[in-house]
Amino acid sequence: MNTNIKIILWNCRGAAGKDFFRYSKYYTDVYKPEIFVCMETRCDPKNLHNPLKKLAFCHFFSVDNVGYAGGIIVACKDEKFKVTLCSNDEQWIHLRIVNEDGVNWKLTAVYASPYEQKRKLMWDALKIIASTDISPWIVAGDFNDIASANEKRGGSQVLSRKCNIFRSNMEECNLHDLGSSGPKFTWRGEYIVEAKGFLNGWIGHLEIKPGDCCSLMVMSRC
Repeated sequence: MNTNIKIILWNCRGAAGKDFFRYSKYYTDVYKPEIFVCMETRCDPKNLHNPLKKLAFCHFFSVDNVGYAGGIIVACKDEKFKVTLCSNDEQWIHLRIVNEDGVNWKLTAVYASPYEQKRKLMWDALKIIASTDISPWIVAGDFNDIASANEKRGGSQVLSRKCNIFRSNMEECNLHDLGSSGPKFTWRGEYIVEAKGFLNGWIGHLEIKPGDCCSLMVMSRC
């Protein structure tokens, strides 16, 4: 893959307010992503199509919120690649992306449930994807989980059992944490980008907007 891909992921913690468009415009004007992912919309993601169209996004993939929780939307510009929906669930959207040179790779945007049993169902699905498709793959978002105690500050005690399960799930999917630059803590937790088949890239935590998690920008090539 010779083309840099810019992806912004943002846990907006509610997209119904008037600030959503202002912050979205800021992120897209400054960082110019080809793909913009919003998680925890807490509203019908289809209501976000019009404001995102004003920012030059024209293809949308989404999963609905469940009551006042969840909701994911992936917005793509009409750039030199084709995006196809492979599968989705309330916790993830799985896409196949084909570049203009014919190279194809996968992107899975995740907003994992805070409930362990539901997260297990998500990982079971990701393991099936990992075992049936060997193309390069980025899995990114809010996993509501951490791999070690040093990824969290304050709050309830970190349980080593849960960290071990998270690391085991990553290993079974042959995923590797790409690391990041910028602020380590994005709110009370940490965004994570995992990938296989990507040889180099840059992951940056962007500045925190008032009341929100900070956003994450991914630039990567396989």
